[in-house]
Amino acid sequence: MNLKLVQSLAEIINSLIPEEKQFLGTMINLIQDNNQPENQSWHEFIENTYGSIEYETFVRHSQGNFE
Repeated sequence: MNLKLVQSLAEIINSLIPEEKQFLGTMINLIQDNNQPENQSWHEFIENTYGSIEYETFVRHSQGNFE
């Protein structure tokens, strides 16, 4: 985590007026909604989920030979 970036963002957010904070909250919710699987294309979904399983025991087994 980049603490300098987080602190800078916190300072910016704290300097906003209530209307700007409300608008920012709306924008963040829109971004989160766009990350829901039903709102993404197949390629975007794969791109956003690839590598997200961090279990050491999770492996892709041999796929066998295809004709």
